[in-house]
Amino acid sequence: MRYSLIILSLLATLAFPPSAYALGITEIVTASPSWDTFTNRDGSGLYHEVLKEVFGLHGIPVRHIYSKSGRAEKLVAAGSVDMMTCKDKETPPLLLARYPMYEDTFLVFFKKDRIGPWQGDESLRDKEILAQPTYYDQSNFNVPVTVKEIATGVQALGMVLLERSDFYVDDMSLITHSLKENPIEFDMNEFEIRKVGRRSYYPLLKDTERGRAIKKLYDDGIYELHKIGKLKPIYEKWGHLYPDFDKH
Repeated sequence: MRYSLIILSLLATLAFPPSAYALGITEIVTASPSWDTFTNRDGSGLYHEVLKEVFGLHGIPVRHIYSKSGRAEKLVAAGSVDMMTCKDKETPPLLLARYPMYEDTFLVFFKKDRIGPWQGDESLRDKEILAQPTYYDQSNFNVPVTVKEIATGVQALGMVLLERSDFYVDDMSLITHSLKENPIEFDMNEFEIRKVGRRSYYPLLKDTERGRAIKKLYDDGIYELHKIGKLKPIYEKWGHLYPDFDKH
């Protein structure tokens, strides 16, 4: 009987991690690049506003550190920040939240004459695809490809415009940003943008007692806001698709 009680106690501990108050969580520190309409430097944007509402349910303020994606992931792993916004997959000792903050398609930009008539995945097979660091890898594609990391989306776009590579991959908001910032003159009629996949983006946390407690606060909070109708207006404000929270 005594051993049964010990096992039940351990199971209860795993199922119900210590509360934020018990762990003394008085601030959440997040990290990511400054992404237009997501993490604007003035503190506005989808991710900023969603997290403010989620942790505001518990009176916990959120502070953001701007850094490149790879650096942000390392800061989470080191325990220097609590959360990276956002990733599509986890690598131990990091873990993803249950609910995403963003869902959307990702697309490729390419020159028509170089690739030929679009044939879906087969047009990608064995081709080089340029991506921003840590954003995409082979697992995001259904056929063998060579993913090459380039410092920025603008640089990746420029290499495709100059026919130095086959494709540039990103979501539509980042492709739009790259096109806006691109300094190279070109005729858009010679190029094409095609959808190649869809994925969800989740907060990334460290698998520690504190990280699991923050994950629970986030998961419970974002779903509560979804159920009471306070979340969707934020997505509509920023023009982003509303995730299907009920399927997760």
